[in-house]
Amino acid sequence: MTSSDALLTDLYCLTMAADYVHEGTADDRVTFELSARSDRPLTVAGVHEALAFLEGMRFGAADLRWLAERDRATFDEPVLARLRDLRFAGSVWAAREGTIVPAATPLLRLTATRLQATLVESALLAATNYAVRVATNATQIVRAAAGRPVWDFSMRRLDGLGAAHSAARAAYLAGFAGTATTAAARDLGIPATGTMSHAKVMARGRLGELDVFCDQLRARPAGATLLVDTYDTLEGVRRAIAAQELTGGRLKAIRIDSGDLAALARGARELLDGAGLADTQIILSGDLDAERIAGLLAAGVPANVFGVGSQLRGGEPLSAVYKLVEQPAETDPALRFTMKLSPGKVNDPGAHQVTRRADGTHVLHLADETPAGVAVLREVMRDGVRTAQAPDLASDRAHAAVERERTSGTLAPLERSPRLLALRAGLAAPHETDDPDEREEPAMHAGTALIAVDLQHDFLPGGALGVPAGDAVVAPLLQAARDVALVVKSRDAHPPGHCSFAEQGGPWPVHCVAGTHGAELHPAIAALPGPMIDKATTLEPDAYSGFDGTGLAALLHDAGISHVLVGGLATDYCVKATVLDALAAGFDVTVLCDAIAAVEVQPGDGPRALQEMAAAGAHFTRGWGREDSNLRLTDYESAALTN
Repeated sequence: MTSSDALLTDLYCLTMAADYVHEGTADDRVTFELSARSDRPLTVAGVHEALAFLEGMRFGAADLRWLAERDRATFDEPVLARLRDLRFAGSVWAAREGTIVPAATPLLRLTATRLQATLVESALLAATNYAVRVATNATQIVRAAAGRPVWDFSMRRLDGLGAAHSAARAAYLAGFAGTATTAAARDLGIPATGTMSHAKVMARGRLGELDVFCDQLRARPAGATLLVDTYDTLEGVRRAIAAQELTGGRLKAIRIDSGDLAALARGARELLDGAGLADTQIILSGDLDAERIAGLLAAGVPANVFGVGSQLRGGEPLSAVYKLVEQPAETDPALRFTMKLSPGKVNDPGAHQVTRRADGTHVLHLADETPAGVAVLREVMRDGVRTAQAPDLASDRAHAAVERERTSGTLAPLERSPRLLALRAGLAAPHETDDPDEREEPAMHAGTALIAVDLQHDFLPGGALGVPAGDAVVAPLLQAARDVALVVKSRDAHPPGHCSFAEQGGPWPVHCVAGTHGAELHPAIAALPGPMIDKATTLEPDAYSGFDGTGLAALLHDAGISHVLVGGLATDYCVKATVLDALAAGFDVTVLCDAIAAVEVQPGDGPRALQEMAAAGAHFTRGWGREDSNLRLTDYESAALTN
């Protein structure tokens, strides 16, 4: 077995690949994405190992014989011929190693033939699952160590021989000083470290400890590290000091691997300083993790260096997944975007990019969207060959250090773009089936979306620009939301100094400044599932409509929406503008008259807005979502629409 052994996979990957050959779909160009579920931010690692596997994967003659002998019907000559000539020729986009991202961020996006993309699933998951887990732990440990060196002592505690190399690389990437695993140090060109064994002390017994320490110092005149906790730790420290005095050698460090590390380190420091050995360092090890290290340092324990072993791969294993997200649409456009709907395991459909905004938040979006910010995924392999952006351990380690400084250990959850949320909603909608016993009841209005316009605190009574009785629209909006396929929530997200503010010569007081309480939605509206649309986000121009520069029309079309309900605040400004733009974009529009309220800067602005919307082709109703929906409009509304 080698790291490029193509049989390093699950059997079902091979049988599915064979099926695709027999079905004639093996050469379809498809996209898979790999992401990980977790309750904490993740440090990207394992991309190097994944690319190495893709570069080297081969089926040897013995592999093909074994497959044929096992199942000649599945692995017949047409399948074996494809496997015999297999070379990965796809493209890979991945986050840069060392980048810290929210859970559920795609770590890797692979586009290749269906045959190739299927065969590599298990190996890619194995490479990234383990490395990301180690790198994420290492990031937390390095942060906890607060600038003190941390060394990888983990090889003997890991899950098999092959794990040590990956662990050493991932830990060094994330900021460890180096490793005790010599093969990894040799292959990766990273620092190696080693102290001494308890066995050497034990071989001469308790009375021979001083002699062993003297031998160590004489053998290493540049400086030796002595392991002092074989018997009595503080007595071991005294003997280490005595050995230094007897030999004149340099006592570079002592290591304590067991016992009450805090008390022993304090006692050792006192003894060393008393002997004039203030430069002798104290190395602590023994089931240390980030929490224990942080606790030791918070208590003022005089530790200079840490060694981490078993806890480097501690915690729950990552739940990484590799899912088909997009495939050819020629035969059936409805199958282009793919989405698993198993409870707790829903994936995001479509090929994606992740963008880091200026405020450090991350948004997941379809690959053809271009939100403002820095793209996280970059092309690391094209046509089976690494690009210039492929992993480089030295530069990626420096990048990881910047990432640690940028984050505090927590990240805001991954956000999804409105178009992606709409696509998810469309694919999750009930569907038809040929089996009447399994057929789901379609939604009453499967092609209908609700646009809840600007239900923000500054527009509610008591807000900076409060609309009288504005809070009365919330209940009918919530009722309507129960009977549509998609809910879209719009909001103003003005920067300070926005052109609409009176202080800038605009008509309105300061309102809905992004990041303030006034810009937040009414909590009941905010809790509705569905995409959020931010508008008027730049200093100028102003934007009243939810369609103005937001991509809302494309979002609705992609979700299969043909009819929109509109309600919110205020009738005579943002509601009216949104309705008119929705009509211009080709949607049927119904205004929810019991879910709107006017600000009426000038008396009669509300009725005039209704008339303008009616003249443009809007419909009007009340009570949407209730059994008595389409109730008679109020006299006020009827008069407005007939005048």
